[in-house]
Amino acid sequence: TFKRYLDSTSLHQRITAVEVRDGYVLKGVSAREFARRIQGRRFENSRRHGKHVFVLIGDKLWLRLHFGMTGSLDYLKHDEVLPKAARVIFRFAGNCRLAFDDQRKFGEIELLRDLEKFLHTRGLGPDALAISLSQFKAIFGKHRGAVKAILLNQQLIAGIGNLYADEILFRARMHPATQAATVSDKNLNRLFRAMRHVLEKAIVLKTDFNRLPKSWLLTHRGKRGRCPRCGRALKSATIGGRTSWFCAHCQN
Repeated sequence: TFKRYLDSTSLHQRITAVEVRDGYVLKGVSAREFARRIQGRRFENSRRHGKHVFVLIGDKLWLRLHFGMTGSLDYLKHDEVLPKAARVIFRFAGNCRLAFDDQRKFGEIELLRDLEKFLHTRGLGPDALAISLSQFKAIFGKHRGAVKAILLNQQLIAGIGNLYADEILFRARMHPATQAATVSDKNLNRLFRAMRHVLEKAIVLKTDFNRLPKSWLLTHRGKRGRCPRCGRALKSATIGGRTSWFCAHCQN
């Protein structure tokens, strides 16, 4: 969603200034050096891998954006008011701006010379929307543990967050604590299809929770939430270190 937003608003415009309002989100570079290295360049192209967006800004220099839990991008024209949590603002010729907005400051911005080295060093697995069914099955065949934990492990499959892992498992009618070794080939097929459907649908809807189908778990997830299929109360448990919500009746 953020990659598409950046591509449609900010590519090929000359960056006239960079304002760092909170250097906490910068990794491995000072605010002054960051601004110096970017000013005068352009966002030439972008790519995504898992939860990271990489923006080529010339001479094999990449800008890495990671949005954490609350990060977002806001493209502002002329005198539109900046969001209160804007941490870094890129100013373009023509008086438009792109703000990296992050209320809780879990996001990250970094400059990279070698993108492939970064991916290798981080040990990121194949992207969830690029992985093949055979690769998907091989991952579950080689690793033990709860299916929820495997879906969340960025070194195995990159790009699935906690909320969408719950949604994928709900659509696949699979309990999040189900052990990978016990999942049949048929159910792995179903889980793979659910993963593709949920992620692709969420991207089309720009991850806007108000637009998500009412049949999805996400619109009911939380205390006093009820299953959109059977109406029973949703349950929660800590699995893989994260809170999971599920329907014990529909997911077994």
